[in-house]
Amino acid sequence: MEGVQGILVDITKRKEAENELIELGNLKSEFLRRASHELKTPLISIKGFSDLILSLYAEQLDPVIITKLKEINDGCERLQNIINNLLKTSKLESPDLKPQKQKEDLSFLIKFCVHELEFLAERRNQSIELDIDNDLYANIEKEEIHDVISNLLTNAIKYTPPMGKIEVKAKSKEEYVMILVKDNGIGFTGEQKKRIFKLFGKIERYGQGLDLGIDGTGLGLYISKKIVEAHGGKIWMESEGKSRGSAFYFTIPTV
Repeated sequence: MEGVQGILVDITKRKEAENELIELGNLKSEFLRRASHELKTPLISIKGFSDLILSLYAEQLDPVIITKLKEINDGCERLQNIINNLLKTSKLESPDLKPQKQKEDLSFLIKFCVHELEFLAERRNQSIELDIDNDLYANIEKEEIHDVISNLLTNAIKYTPPMGKIEVKAKSKEEYVMILVKDNGIGFTGEQKKRIFKLFGKIERYGQGLDLGIDGTGLGLYISKKIVEAHGGKIWMESEGKSRGSAFYFTIPTV
């Protein structure tokens, strides 16, 4: 009898611990949502006033002041991206959220994402090679998968040196499509590979001459993982080590 009671107590404690973890997760999501909304209002005011000054008084202002106002605008845009990622993280952590899927042409979507970001690669004299099967259709929420592809491609451009090479492949594999974004950039150590898909798992890489003016928050790959998994797919990364490039793969079921 005592053994049974011990088991019941253990199960009860475990259940209480699980409930506490769920509650903490909900509190974290609510905090991210509220903090993001609170930051939006002053940010809109700052950017709005700097835009107004530039549009009305640009001809009367000293070039140095104009430069500073443009820097304010750039800072506002970076902060807006951070806020959007925080809101998206909060949204994706909801257990009730399901992708609004419909049949889409992944071949077209991937090429569209590459076209959007080609100018960044051109600034660094990088080449982007495509190997994409035609007529790759899958049931997806297009905007979400667009974000995943764009995030992986932006990272590849950002962390690949000038004159580097980036490969984008998409192949049909029976019941799913596999997409690859590969680069010959600075790669990842074993320790870094453990962190990259975690919340706020940003890896600091300053001082390596690779900055593109694209600020990261440590949320992009975490968000990508959540999106891919919500679609029933998988995402992973391979790298042989520092300065040996990296390859990011993800799969999306075709049905």
